[in-house]
Amino acid sequence: MTLTYLISCMHQKDASIIERTGVQSDVVVVNQCDHDSVEEFDFINKKGKTRHAKFICTTERGLSRSRNMAIKYADGDICQICDDDQTVIEDGEDIICDVYKKHIDKGAICFALKREDCDKKYPESERNMTFKQILKTNSLQITFRRKDVMEKRIVFDTCLGSGTGNGGGEENKFLFDCKKAGIKLFYSPQIIGTVLPSDSQWFKGYTDTFMRNQGWACRRILGFSVGFLYCLRYGYSHRHRYEEGMNVLKAWKFLFIGFFEKR
Repeated sequence: MTLTYLISCMHQKDASIIERTGVQSDVVVVNQCDHDSVEEFDFINKKGKTRHAKFICTTERGLSRSRNMAIKYADGDICQICDDDQTVIEDGEDIICDVYKKHIDKGAICFALKREDCDKKYPESERNMTFKQILKTNSLQITFRRKDVMEKRIVFDTCLGSGTGNGGGEENKFLFDCKKAGIKLFYSPQIIGTVLPSDSQWFKGYTDTFMRNQGWACRRILGFSVGFLYCLRYGYSHRHRYEEGMNVLKAWKFLFIGFFEKR
C-alpha cells in the first residue's frame, strides 16, 4: 500500500514546495500559474528511499480544479490532501497506511492536525464520522482510497472553494458525496500534519458577501430541507463571532438571499 500527497499551490517558481512541506512519499503538485507543463522526477527522502514527484503547472484556476487534477495524476493507493500552508509528518505514509490496513472497509479516513493558526481541538478516539463531524472537517484532514473515489466518479465540486467566488465547503461536499456513494467514512485521532498561520483566500470575516456565499453553499452541499435548517442554525450559533454591523437577523437575511440565489 502506498501514499501520494496531493499539494495545491499557486505561482511557485520551482518544486521546492515539496521540501518545505516535509513530504517524504510520492507527491503530485498542482501549481496554478501562467503556463502549462508537466515535470516528473525522483527524489531521495530522509530514510534514503527513492520517491517520485509530479510537478504540474496549469493555467486553470480554482482550488477544486487543482485537487481534481492532482487526483487524476496520482498513482498511490491512498491520497492525502495538502496545501502550501501545511507541513506533513515524517512517518505519515506508515501511519496513514497502517490505519487503512486496520480498517479495510473504510474508503476515506480523516485524521487530526496540529494547528498553529487556532486552538481547534479534535476528538481523541476513533469513530465513524457523523454528519456534524463531516461539516467541521478541514480538507487537510482528508485521506481516501483513490480507487474507490475514481470508481464512484467523485470529484471536488468546481463551483465551491477558493477561486470560485462562492466561498468554501468543497471538502465537506466531497465527503458527503463519498457517503452518498456508499464509501465508508472514518476518523482517526492520529496527527498527520501541522497547519501554519496564513491568510484565508476567501474568508475575510462575517460580511454580507460571506453570508450570501454561505447560504448558497449550504443548499448546494446539504440540499433544500437540511440546508434551510442549517442556515437557521448557523446564523444563530455564530452570533458571538460577529463583528460590528452584523447580527442574527442580518445574518439570516443574507444567508437566505444566498440560499435562494441561482448561480
